[in-house]
Amino acid sequence: MFDAYLQGVQSLMAMDVLLAVAAAVPIGLVFGLLPGLSGLTALAVLMPLVYGMEPLVGLSFLLAAHAVVYTGGSVTTILLGIPGSPPNAATLMDGRPMALRGEAGRAIGAALVASALGGLVGMVALLALLPFLQPVIVHLGSPEVFALALLGISYIAIIGHGDLFKGLAAGGFGIFLSCFGYQDITGVPRFWSGSEYMLDGFRLVPLVLGLFAIPEIVDLAVSKRQQFRIMPDSVSADRLRHGMREALIHRWLLLRAAWIGVLVGLIPGVGGDTAPFVAYGSAKQWARDPARFGTGCVEGVIAPEASNNAKEGGALVPTLALGLPGSAGMVILLGGFLLLGLQPGVGFLDHHTNVAVALALVLAIANVLAVIVMLAAVPIVVRLLDVRGELLAAPLLVLVVLGAYAVDENTMDLLFVAVFGFLGYCMKSLAYSRPALLLGFVLGPTLETYLHISLQAYGASFLLRPGVMVIVLLIVGGFAWPAYRRLRLRRKGDRDAPC
Repeated sequence: MFDAYLQGVQSLMAMDVLLAVAAAVPIGLVFGLLPGLSGLTALAVLMPLVYGMEPLVGLSFLLAAHAVVYTGGSVTTILLGIPGSPPNAATLMDGRPMALRGEAGRAIGAALVASALGGLVGMVALLALLPFLQPVIVHLGSPEVFALALLGISYIAIIGHGDLFKGLAAGGFGIFLSCFGYQDITGVPRFWSGSEYMLDGFRLVPLVLGLFAIPEIVDLAVSKRQQFRIMPDSVSADRLRHGMREALIHRWLLLRAAWIGVLVGLIPGVGGDTAPFVAYGSAKQWARDPARFGTGCVEGVIAPEASNNAKEGGALVPTLALGLPGSAGMVILLGGFLLLGLQPGVGFLDHHTNVAVALALVLAIANVLAVIVMLAAVPIVVRLLDVRGELLAAPLLVLVVLGAYAVDENTMDLLFVAVFGFLGYCMKSLAYSRPALLLGFVLGPTLETYLHISLQAYGASFLLRPGVMVIVLLIVGGFAWPAYRRLRLRRKGDRDAPC
């Protein structure tokens, strides 16, 4: 094993591999900066370019571009309030309020360092877990995947701030929206109203762009208030360094969030988009003052960004060891393996451990390089945005339209961007949680599918499986312990208060 790891390091140091990584990082960052062009889109667009390359060179190019998309997306999320890609929506809850009160540099610095260190944790996890987790993942059944999805759904009650009922209502509506189209198990179409487009249900990218981008663009177009402009001095070098230091100060939060990303990425079927929401909910759940979350709390930026990049290391484990993609992006990367003549799955690590090690190191190098590039590019991006809001709205709307159309090249996606834009504006005006709706939409199909399989295979007794019981206890304990701790702090404060 040591020899294989050493061969992986030597393979990575080849000049063509390093050049492929260096070329891919700026491309991936551009895909992240442009609203709607997610890591999935980046892989789909770049896939034809690797045909005929050496396997490690082509895979390094694809993985490096995919790994840094969320790093670029965090900057768009903080500066504009528009998620660069769907998983960046969790960063929106605290990143945008920080930018509006003049702390954009602090938020961006914290996000970039969290992204880089999260990617390093993902690399370490991949190197450490590859030899051991194959038998564990094989024995994870549908009941355990359902319980993990239930764990993610439980965070709907946490990620929203303000009215708990509104958060739950938004999450429930998101689950309802996920029920449109073919049911994954039975193949029966639901709520499709005779439209072929609706047979596949609502698409994620139009929903995200409509919910989050359109309301911000409308505000930019109709409001002349200065608070919608990000001034260049708010991202000065001092403010960026301050944010970077804060990410290191909250290192235990960062590490916990990164490992949450790794664990979510390990489980095929749960979905990588879930990880940042679970990390954000965990950070809020265990905070001494959870009321600060959603108002511009730097911890609310660090947690989702650390998990965003760490989850790719976790998602590579089942992809390489079992041939089961750990996230939607890994589905396309799996196609890249086949295109380049490699077959991930059982036995892959016996013959290609050096490739797995090299890809783990590519994750680390790409994430560190992305931070360096973004630190140089952020002042330029901010100056481009330093125009009147009504002038900025039109080009942003063009980017949103192009981002929505580029995914499937379907004009119906543009119609639903407008529909979800109206819904997002209403939800924003009425203080309903848009991230809670997105989390319900992402996890709804997983919850339904694996509940159906579990009931068919085991009946109601699947709830008594050890793995399921452990996860349910984690859900209950996750809610009970923070409440108990806050009660203790309140009682201690009452005792210490003067009579």
